[in-house]
Amino acid sequence: MKTIKAILATAACATLVATASAQNFTAAKVGIVEENGVTTLSYPQTTVTVDLVVEKQTTVAGPYARFAQKYLGTRAPLTDKVTYSIAEAAISATDVAPTAVEPTFAEGSQVVSLRGTEEAFAKVLPDRTSSIETPLETAAQNAANTIFKLRKVRIELVSGDVGENVYGAGLKAALDEINRLEQEYLELFLGKQVVTRTVKSIAIVPEAGKTKYILCRFSEQTGVEAASNLSAQPIVLELIPSGKIPTDGLTLKSERDTRFAVPFRIADNVVCRLSDSRGSIAEAELPIFQFGKVVEIVNTQKK
Repeated sequence: MKTIKAILATAACATLVATASAQNFTAAKVGIVEENGVTTLSYPQTTVTVDLVVEKQTTVAGPYARFAQKYLGTRAPLTDKVTYSIAEAAISATDVAPTAVEPTFAEGSQVVSLRGTEEAFAKVLPDRTSSIETPLETAAQNAANTIFKLRKVRIELVSGDVGENVYGAGLKAALDEINRLEQEYLELFLGKQVVTRTVKSIAIVPEAGKTKYILCRFSEQTGVEAASNLSAQPIVLELIPSGKIPTDGLTLKSERDTRFAVPFRIADNVVCRLSDSRGSIAEAELPIFQFGKVVEIVNTQKK
């Protein structure tokens, strides 16, 4: 946290203000809290949530893939393939009461980004112009020739060599249609590539004496796996407490102090580092109550 604040996170949402040296801390009342006639027991804990944006890349080989080098001068994938990777990651903390001790998972099934489609290629390929059966290589050669013709027509339209009456919106529509047809023919050689992104959220309630957690495991072949699947690489969350609980500016009750004081739990600012076998994935500094301490704060303004 970079802003100056002193927040009391309780069920009653009480507020504590640091008056002396500007301190960066989060605190919550401990014990019995009364608000609007309702009495509750407050024992603040922090839940850490890790959001993983998992990218799935699907490659579907084209029916003319093995002829791409011969007729187009480029290599194409010959087999279908699916690979997973972690595109982004974020770490956040909330003071929501935990519902489980073990890590909990939530998955957003919506597609964040999509290029192409995983649908099968058309049963009647674009190069078929008659009902006569054509050998596969001949069909591939005909498709390549069509690609070259489309490219030639595009150049002629742009240069003005043909279509002198085609301009403005008409020219754009003609070029868009040529590009669409060329893409369909190219997919027969180069295949289809689909990239989808899904968000997987993992929530955990840290223990005060435990600083490392295997949240899940990850495989390039299958994506996010349970932590118990030892065949995949571990995704580790490391918590590094500062050990410096910010209390400057607060009047703490001493052993011989008879003044009325209220117990608060002040969170430690903890560095949360997410990593895999290759290195760091994400990092954030967050206030976590479990690594803080309970202090009794005297309200000097109260008579």
